[in-house]
Amino acid sequence: MLSRLETQYLQIVKGERNGAFAHLLRLLLYPLSWIYSCIIILRNRLYRYGWLKSYTPDASCIISIGNIVAGGTGKTPVTIKLAKEFLDIAPVAILSRGYRSHAEHLATPLTLSKGRGPEYPVSLCGDEPFLMAKKLPEAHLFVGKNRSEAAKMAVRAGAKLLILDDGMQHKQLARHFDIVVLDAHDPFGQGYFLPRGLLREEIISLKDAHLIILNHAETPEQFSRACTLVREQTEAPIVRVRTAISSITDIASGEEVQLKGKKVGAFCGLGNPRQFIETVKSIDADPIATHFCGDHCEISKKELAAFANECRTLGAEALVCTEKDRVKLDKNVQCCLPIVCVEIQMEITDGQCYWDSFVAGVRTKVSNIA
Repeated sequence: MLSRLETQYLQIVKGERNGAFAHLLRLLLYPLSWIYSCIIILRNRLYRYGWLKSYTPDASCIISIGNIVAGGTGKTPVTIKLAKEFLDIAPVAILSRGYRSHAEHLATPLTLSKGRGPEYPVSLCGDEPFLMAKKLPEAHLFVGKNRSEAAKMAVRAGAKLLILDDGMQHKQLARHFDIVVLDAHDPFGQGYFLPRGLLREEIISLKDAHLIILNHAETPEQFSRACTLVREQTEAPIVRVRTAISSITDIASGEEVQLKGKKVGAFCGLGNPRQFIETVKSIDADPIATHFCGDHCEISKKELAAFANECRTLGAEALVCTEKDRVKLDKNVQCCLPIVCVEIQMEITDGQCYWDSFVAGVRTKVSNIA
């Protein structure tokens, strides 16, 4: 139910759904967006001019990775790739909120990983933190709403580099570097603040960024158009990235499989399910049916069984999902079709020199601390 409402809401604010009701709803959302924008602008000014203070941990370098809109822009692959750049020079800790997880509401942040992989189940910490802890077993990982307290815990654990996942709006914690990830299809969230649009941060905040990651620009022309828009707001270097498939595996056997030319059913719980479908199509698979949960939500056993039966009736040979969905599935899950996981990684397609320069700058700062 939630996923259906989210989908309808996004279609309305993006102008993909028209009619009297959609038009009326967009009009009603304007004043709410104005109120939200006033709150965000006031908060930013209070921090900028020192009326509200940010906490700066001792003996550490902090990188924030975030975005200015609600929804998925591909921050998790960026966080994973960035963390791998520094594991050889200093202890790394990732601070994640664990959105829509039990850990998000704990009074004290959860120590998910002490540098040996996840120590708690995904049901407690959330899909993204669990996945990062699994793919970055050498890193410490802390989950919770209070990122300042998580930073203190990370420093006590010996971390010298702290990566603040989805941290652009978390002004309570100071940072030395800001990376902003934008979706080339709609970098500014329709140009309106929530709920009329998808903005959750001022566009002018991009001027504080040290690096811009522009994701999902499929063509040079699309990249150029997005760059023109972003260049009006910031002088930060822009790196173009794409989603590259690293492996396609059957979750039961662990063996790699080929989906080219096959009909499949695709399910996921992402902020941007459209991008996952495009990824499936890029390997020449045919997604004949889809099932989208809300972002960070999981498909129930009953829903999965029903979806599998529907897909088999339509001629599908397998179900496909993302890594984030795979970690939420029961290990003993069974249905009438094999389930295949499409694993991805971030691949730089333009601006490698800017990425290398940023990494070198961070390495220098971390080395001076260590």
